[in-house]
Amino acid sequence: MPKQTFFNLEPEKRQGIIAAAVREFAEHPFEQASLTKIVESCGIAKGSMYQYFEDKLDLYLYIVDLAYEQKKAYVGRAFSLEGDIFAVLSEYYRLSYQFALDHPLLHQVANKFWDSRSEALRAELEKGRLSRSRDFARVLAEAMAAGKVNPQLDPEAVFFVYHAVGKELIDHFHQGCNDEFLQQVLDVLKYGLQARD
Repeated sequence: MPKQTFFNLEPEKRQGIIAAAVREFAEHPFEQASLTKIVESCGIAKGSMYQYFEDKLDLYLYIVDLAYEQKKAYVGRAFSLEGDIFAVLSEYYRLSYQFALDHPLLHQVANKFWDSRSEALRAELEKGRLSRSRDFARVLAEAMAAGKVNPQLDPEAVFFVYHAVGKELIDHFHQGCNDEFLQQVLDVLKYGLQARD
């Protein structure tokens, strides 16, 4: 988390640091991102950055949290829907895509976080996965209890598929992933690949 000195900055300077960091972390994974480029972009000395954050990791995790707070403001509505889990998933994927359209750099920050192979982020990735799967886990548990989803499925396996499919859908919506295609994907999730009568 930022040090108090960061919050004591004038709002314009604070926003300048955030904007520069968002651009760098959207373009590069954590391990390749440059703190030097960030400070050069916002016109401050590199030493000054350490008055605001412990290190690059501290700054990075702050930016990732900002990205997810913005995304949560979009997708939170999906998890408050009444209806089956597939209606929730459909709305979640739509709202996630809208977030990606409205905030492309924050979307890229979030993607690069999940794609990171940095040892420094291993614990944060696990913590982030758990916190970001809570809403889905609740909806899934309700669907299993109501008999709408096979209760013998491992919730971890279901979350893995939901996350992987969602990431691909959101990243490829602009390539013809329209409502009809989304419903086909949800149909595969709902019924699997087996032939149906």
